[in-house]
Amino acid sequence: MARQPAPDTRDRILDTAARLFGTHGVRAIGMQRIVDECGCGKNLLYREFPSKDDLVVAHLAGLRATWLAQVDQVTAPLADDPAARLVAIAELAARQVREPDYRGCAFRNCFTEFPHHRVGEFAAEHLADVRGHIADLARRTGATRPDLLADRIWLVIEGMYASAAHPGGESAGEVAVALVAELVGAPPPTTRPT
Repeated sequence: MARQPAPDTRDRILDTAARLFGTHGVRAIGMQRIVDECGCGKNLLYREFPSKDDLVVAHLAGLRATWLAQVDQVTAPLADDPAARLVAIAELAARQVREPDYRGCAFRNCFTEFPHHRVGEFAAEHLADVRGHIADLARRTGATRPDLLADRIWLVIEGMYASAAHPGGESAGEVAVALVAELVGAPPPTTRPT
């Protein structure tokens, strides 16, 4: 009878992969490095994730689930105020880019590294869903040009993620949140989001 892996094996592998991918990038990390760092056998890794693509997509799926839960948490109290919900989403993204180990958005990085590949397609699907959510909220604000408002907000958020990953981009989140608030006609944030 084959030995059963510990119940937390999949999570340990994903946690190790997330740390390595975040530090070095997905392309730079091979499955052997994950085996070595995680301390699991190669057979166990491949039992949980038959390919590196499967591992990367599972990693991104976990990040997506976390993002969606965080969006729900910050926007739920603002259910009747689509403009405030847009600002809250920008504030959430700003918190991410201010993390000390921020090295770029995992979805945007994967889309760039693997544009015509299963991993890139998964990343692109997530980004399209987020953009669609922003477009829906922009329509609900009653803006005369909701499509233009959504495009502008998306451009601000894209710029924030890109700028914050480079030297000198420390204030990208704060600037982006203030700009989104201005675009939707909300009061400017008085304190830096935490």
